[in-house]
Amino acid sequence: MKNTFKGGFLTAIFICFANFLHAEILLNDNILNTAIEQNITSSSKQIHELTGVNIALALSDKKDFESLKSYEANLNKPYILLVFSKASHKVDILASDDAMKYFDKEGVLSPYPEKGTILPILANPKQKDIYNAAILNGYADIADQVANHFNIKPFYGNSNRDTLNIMRILIYGFLCVAILMLVQRKIKRRR
Repeated sequence: MKNTFKGGFLTAIFICFANFLHAEILLNDNILNTAIEQNITSSSKQIHELTGVNIALALSDKKDFESLKSYEANLNKPYILLVFSKASHKVDILASDDAMKYFDKEGVLSPYPEKGTILPILANPKQKDIYNAAILNGYADIADQVANHFNIKPFYGNSNRDTLNIMRILIYGFLCVAILMLVQRKIKRRR
């Protein structure tokens, strides 16, 4: 009986430890709601099964940034860890050397709305529920870039970004046509 208990106990510890090594959300301390947490968890499991890349999150509203960075030591390579500390007002992406080639860290963390997916949302405090939106956008961007690197259909897609790019092309195209028409009209008047 003792050996059975001991073996079962060790097996339970091993299973918990193995699950922690492949955890998607290492810490969610009052940042994400449950629906988004479940979405990220299921997507992260699929990405890990298809690519072998572990995309994990460590998010907290009370812990400082340095203590959240310590979660990186528990991850198996290749890994990407999105770290967000509300208390320290910091967000960063930590990744193993081999995983850095799977995504554009500077692009995801860019403060410019054309390129960045996290900081532009966090910079607008007037929006409701900015933390859920920013973390989900950042995670989705990373997941899609990793999927593209491995020639897998993107998990989330960039429909908003694609729509904005189409609108920009249309607006700039219209402005160019309008400027050309004005220049043409002025040239005709001079003759």
